[in-house]
Amino acid sequence: MSTLPLAAQPGGEPTAALAAAETAVAGLPPLAGLATYSQAADVGYDVEANVARLLRYAWITRRTMETALHWLAPTPQWEFKEALGLHIFLDARHVDALRTRISEMRSPAPRMDVSPDPALDRLFDELLSARTILEKLVGLYGVVRPALLESYRRHAQAVNPVADYPTAYLLKHLLLDAVETAEWGEKAVAAALQTPGAAETAEQWAQLLTRFLDAAGGIMGDQPRPAAPPAAQPPPPPDFFPRRDDRFALRWNFVNPQRQVSLNEELPLDERTLAVMWRRIVEMDVPEYMARIILQAADEPWQYYVDMARQLWDEVRHAMLGSVYFEALGVDWKRLIAIHPGMSIRLLSLNVQDAHLVLYAIEQKLMPGNSGKRLEYEISRNAQDRLAAYIQDYDWADEVLHVQIGRQWLLPRLALRPQEAVERGWALRSQTATLLDAYESRGAQVNWWPELVQTALGKPSAVKEFNLARL
Repeated sequence: MSTLPLAAQPGGEPTAALAAAETAVAGLPPLAGLATYSQAADVGYDVEANVARLLRYAWITRRTMETALHWLAPTPQWEFKEALGLHIFLDARHVDALRTRISEMRSPAPRMDVSPDPALDRLFDELLSARTILEKLVGLYGVVRPALLESYRRHAQAVNPVADYPTAYLLKHLLLDAVETAEWGEKAVAAALQTPGAAETAEQWAQLLTRFLDAAGGIMGDQPRPAAPPAAQPPPPPDFFPRRDDRFALRWNFVNPQRQVSLNEELPLDERTLAVMWRRIVEMDVPEYMARIILQAADEPWQYYVDMARQLWDEVRHAMLGSVYFEALGVDWKRLIAIHPGMSIRLLSLNVQDAHLVLYAIEQKLMPGNSGKRLEYEISRNAQDRLAAYIQDYDWADEVLHVQIGRQWLLPRLALRPQEAVERGWALRSQTATLLDAYESRGAQVNWWPELVQTALGKPSAVKEFNLARL
C-alpha cells in the first residue's frame, strides 16, 4: 500500500489547502536567474562565429603555453620560473576546456591541432625572439595575455546567457584565471621597468608585437588588418639550458647532502628534516627538464599535455614550498643553499623519451616506505616540525599522482616491463653523472652544509664525515 500522501499519488487530487498554496508566487526570478527575458532575447554570436573565436582562443593559449615551456629553463629569474609553471598548467587546462566546448558544437569537430590563422603564428614566432626578461614579460604579460583577457570580456558580454550557457560558463571560469594572471603580469612588468632605459625598450617591443597582433585581426580575428603586415623573424633554435641568476651564490656547487643526511638514522631528526626540505627547494630542476619533454612530445592526445603540465606545476610548487620553509626559518636560501640545475643539465644529453624514462624511474622509486615519500613525511612529523610535515604530506600526495601519470603515458610506449623500465631509467641517470664535470669549474665544490645547519638550527651539524660526491 502506498505511503505517499494523496496529493503526491498519480492521479490524486490535492487537498483544498495544498491547492491554495500552489498559486503563482510573484517575483520569482525567471530563467534560473541567468537573465531577464529581455536579456535572453538578445541574439549573440551564432554557432559558427562562436566556434571561430573559440578556435583562436585555443590556439593562442596553446602558443602561450609553448612559449612558457621554451622560457622556463633558460630564464634565470626564479620568480619568473614559478609563474611560468603555474601558467603552463592553467593554459593546458584552458585549452582542454576550449577544445571540449568546440567539439560539443560541431560534428565532426574542426581540426584543433593546426593553426586557424598563420598571422597568429607569426606573432608568436616574433615573441619567441625575446632575449631579455623585460622583453619576455612585456611580450607575454604586457601585450598578448592582456589582449586575450579583453577578448574574453568582450565575448562574455556578447554571449546569450541562456541559449549559449555552456560558453558563458566556460568564459566565466577562464576569466577568473585570466584576471589573476593579469594581476601578476602587471606587477612583474612594473618591476622590470625599474631598470634604466627599460621604458623605451619596452615601448618599442610592445608596439612591434601589437603590429603583429593587429595583422592577425586581433585575438578574435574580427578587427581590420593592415595591408602590409610586418615580417616576423624566424624563431631562434630552442634553448633548454637551465640557468639561475646571480643571487644563487652556490648554483654551480653540485655537492648533494640530501640522502646521506636524511637517511642517516644516527643524525638528529631536525637536521634530517632540513635535508628533506633542501630536496624540495632544488626540485625546480624537474620542471626545467620536463619543459623540453612536454614541448617536444609529438602527436599526443591533449590529455597528455594536461597531465604532464599538472606534474610540471606540482614540481614547481614543491620548490616554492621549500622556499616557504626556509623563509619561515629566516634563512637566506638563495645564498646558503646549493640550488643547482645539475639534473636538468644531465638530462639534456638524452632524447626526450629517455629523459622521460629517467623521470619515470625516479617517481617509481619514491613510493617505497623505507626510502621514499612516506619516510620523508615521517622524518618531518617525528621531528615535530609542523610546517615540514605539512609540506611533505602534500608532496607525497602529489607523487602518488605522478606515478600514475608515468604509468599511463610513458610505460605503454616502451617495450619494457615496469621493473625493466625502472632499471633502464636508473641506468640512464647514472650514465649522465660525469657530464657535470664540465661545469664544476664554474663554482667551488665545497661542503656548504655546516653553515646552513648552523644558520637554520642554531647549532653545529652532527655529520661527522661529509661525502662531497654527487649523489
